[in-house]
Amino acid sequence: MSTRILVGLDGSPSSRKALDHAIGLAAGASGRLHLVAVACGPDIEMADPDEREILLERARQRCDEHLNTALEATRSCGLEVESHLMEGQPAEQLLGLARKLGIEHIVLGHRRKGLFEQMLMGSVAKRVVDFAPCTVTIVR
Repeated sequence: MSTRILVGLDGSPSSRKALDHAIGLAAGASGRLHLVAVACGPDIEMADPDEREILLERARQRCDEHLNTALEATRSCGLEVESHLMEGQPAEQLLGLARKLGIEHIVLGHRRKGLFEQMLMGSVAKRVVDFAPCTVTIVR
């Protein structure tokens, strides 16, 4: 049976490092990678209803680009890979998918946020570490 590994992607350099780490883990354990990007952001949540859909569509497009880039990076590795584009609060979406799929390992990149963003949204990595049903690795 292969190990199920979930990697969160946001297009940042740290999420690319997380992807590389997850590829290494999956290759060593005959694993299956689940690539996840979540369309979200404080600008979307605080926007008026008319603007919210436009911002959400842009976020979906960015997430789709992140997933396509990650899929390209995994193509030559010979791994089983599945991608998931989700919407909502990133930590909750990652945790929900991890539970649903029986994920055994979550890999995330570490991002430094400004104080305002930290107060507004909190840390996705911290919330995932606190509530994950499995092992979590934070890659710097």
